[in-house]
Amino acid sequence: MSQQVKLGDLLGEDLEEEFVNFDFTEIQEVLENLNEIDAIDIAHAERLQQLSLRGADILTEYLGKVVKTVGFLETKVNSVRNKVSLDYKAPDGSKTTTDMKIWAGNASTEVEAVQIRLAKAKASKVVLEKKYDILIRSHHHYKDIASGLRRTILGYSPVNREKIPEGYE
Repeated sequence: MSQQVKLGDLLGEDLEEEFVNFDFTEIQEVLENLNEIDAIDIAHAERLQQLSLRGADILTEYLGKVVKTVGFLETKVNSVRNKVSLDYKAPDGSKTTTDMKIWAGNASTEVEAVQIRLAKAKASKVVLEKKYDILIRSHHHYKDIASGLRRTILGYSPVNREKIPEGYE
């Protein structure tokens, strides 16, 4: 029996993942193969389907980690901003107004640093989502090619015997 894998194992223990260090080697290999290999027969089309799904699977794990990181950083921005605002005192010792506290929180270098990390995480999420979309669309494209090849080359006909449009027989 294989070892049990839990969702927590896939998402990781850290609240903020080092997403810039995610290994994209296999994803790039998959994308290169999709670009270089032609679906000239059923075996190639099915292999490209499998490659697409493998890449999408890897990206799904990365997306989960990035979504977790984005949520954590959004919360951290608010908590750091609130802490800086609450701790702010007027430098000249005069009365500290609410507006001064709000401005201090918004202008804080600590808040800016967390916002920059948040922006990088959100940008990473967009990149991962776009690559995931490419891989899923590729999977369906090659699935359609394999299905067409089965109908035309092997004489395979689906059970429901749907009418094939003219020119595609």
